[in-house]
Amino acid sequence: MKNLPRSVLILLRLVGTLVLGLGPVPSALAVVTEGPSAPASDLDDDSRSGSGESSPAPSTPASGAPRWQPDGAKPAKWDWVLLNTGEWLKGTVEGVRNGKMNFDSDKFDEIQLKMEDVVRTHSITVNTFVLTEQRVIVGVGEFTPDSIVIKSQSGNDSYPREQLLSLVMGNRNEGKLWSGKANAGISTSSGNTNQMTANIQASIRRRGAFLRLDSSYYGNFGQSKGVTNVSNQQLTFQSDLFVRDRFFLIPVVFDYYTDTFSNIDLRIRPGMGMGYQIAQRSGLEWDITTLAQYQRLDFVSVLQGQALNSESFALSVANHASWDITDDISLNSDYTLTLPTSSLSNPDQQAIVTLEIDITKYLSISSTLNWTRVGAPQEQADGTTPDQNDISLSVGLGVTF
Repeated sequence: MKNLPRSVLILLRLVGTLVLGLGPVPSALAVVTEGPSAPASDLDDDSRSGSGESSPAPSTPASGAPRWQPDGAKPAKWDWVLLNTGEWLKGTVEGVRNGKMNFDSDKFDEIQLKMEDVVRTHSITVNTFVLTEQRVIVGVGEFTPDSIVIKSQSGNDSYPREQLLSLVMGNRNEGKLWSGKANAGISTSSGNTNQMTANIQASIRRRGAFLRLDSSYYGNFGQSKGVTNVSNQQLTFQSDLFVRDRFFLIPVVFDYYTDTFSNIDLRIRPGMGMGYQIAQRSGLEWDITTLAQYQRLDFVSVLQGQALNSESFALSVANHASWDITDDISLNSDYTLTLPTSSLSNPDQQAIVTLEIDITKYLSISSTLNWTRVGAPQEQADGTTPDQNDISLSVGLGVTF
């Protein structure tokens, strides 16, 4: 058989192995087909560890398909995430909240992964894990299909995945807890009507283990033929202190509002309250709150003999919901009903709905509908009474930081 042509030897080998199932090919039929091994420099970057060490050899499961696994000496520079598709991602886990993992990759930039799609992680980075029952653990953690294994000063501990509320990158790094957004839009018209309107929105928030801080600003300004015909601003602040997994107290809340054309020169509402988190899962966050507030109102003008300001107490009920429609599209809605004791039959109301579409990691386009209703508008010095309802629709470009 050694004298047979090379092509016949190859044919016999294929028949014996693929069709007849004869097992190993006799050494006389063995044909060397391998070429020279590729140099290390020709390997793809993703097949090498971030520390410069050689990549581990792929394991071969029963199916025969090679599977890559991080070796025991995990690279200090990267976190590794295994998805339910069998794919490994190399990068940095920047946080986990509401059933979503923020993951930063040099190739894909910052992306969000649903935790239900994350099978396993490998990391040697110290992070802060917030668990149910007011537990905070600082250590190196790894996700398995059913649990989280955290290596801390007290040893290695395992917790069910469903007990994780959030993961904060680093060892309680305060800077990682803050985020913010700023949006601006402008519209102009000329001809029969010369109108220019500008809208500014900004928000900043802190998301800690038990303390949340939220502050937001809305401003609308407009002119027609050089005369101001739109001018209103609102500034809010709220602090949430979680005393249970879903129940929180609101030690301080503050609302400032001014609208010249609603005859409101100044309205302030400091107060306190409590809230409950109805939903906190992948793609959905929903809170309700109740507040007790002090209200002071200063008017732009009043009829002769009437007071220029008023004071009262107020009760407020608020609803906030945030829904991630897709990875790049989100919908936020806020509704507040306020009952001043001086006018219980005429509550003040406000609804803000924002649709946001991400363009890049930091840029987005947003559209905001803002409806404000003054329950009992104050009559002005000229005898006119402002309309109860103000509605504004704005479209602008936003920056996330």
